[in-house]
Amino acid sequence: MEAKVLKLTLLNHLFYYTEVSGGSTSASVTGDFIGDLALTYAFNKALNSNSNYYRYLKKPNYKEIQNFGFYCTVARPMTRSVRTEAYIQNTLFNTDGFVDVKAIEKSGKSPFKNFRQVQGIHFGMSFQALFLSKEKIKLPPVIRVGRALETLVAVEEVALDKQIKDEFWLNAFSLKTVFDNLDITTKILVEEQKVNFSFVLESYNIVKQISYENAQTIFKSTFNNG
Repeated sequence: MEAKVLKLTLLNHLFYYTEVSGGSTSASVTGDFIGDLALTYAFNKALNSNSNYYRYLKKPNYKEIQNFGFYCTVARPMTRSVRTEAYIQNTLFNTDGFVDVKAIEKSGKSPFKNFRQVQGIHFGMSFQALFLSKEKIKLPPVIRVGRALETLVAVEEVALDKQIKDEFWLNAFSLKTVFDNLDITTKILVEEQKVNFSFVLESYNIVKQISYENAQTIFKSTFNNG
């Protein structure tokens, strides 16, 4: 099994609408992390040019990640992230990143406008993740993430030292749904008295305080034949 510590740096603003903020902005806010599912699919797209990325399914087939031969954990912020300003986004003319021609044609006659406020993570912010694989893989220099894959992320392999904290974040949803090793993870956390879960969305229940050694133990049965 190969385990690489990654530093992921945003080259432009990141927008994922993972939570809603009230108050004066009432914006769709990007959570202070990059999800493991998003990152794993982004790496798969970068490493496999023929991957059938744009498949519009009623329900995602996350089980297929088992066949990728690698997995990228949730990327946690290395420092406190800086958020962007709250922007006004017009969703009337776009659907999933594509121009909605019919909406544009009808907009002149419609009294209704579809706007929302969005707030992302500022470019330049860095995140730390762990890339696990069965075999040695040459990582791409950049990957694309974000709501419309508009965010470039620089990929850098780093070594654990005093400046690189030995803490990684996992996703309980992926551990249970994809890898079936949530029980192993929970047992380790209970034994080491560091149970720390943070529910964000249905598909993101973040498990914190995972060490490099913990992660290797958790995924040993998945990636031990590399």
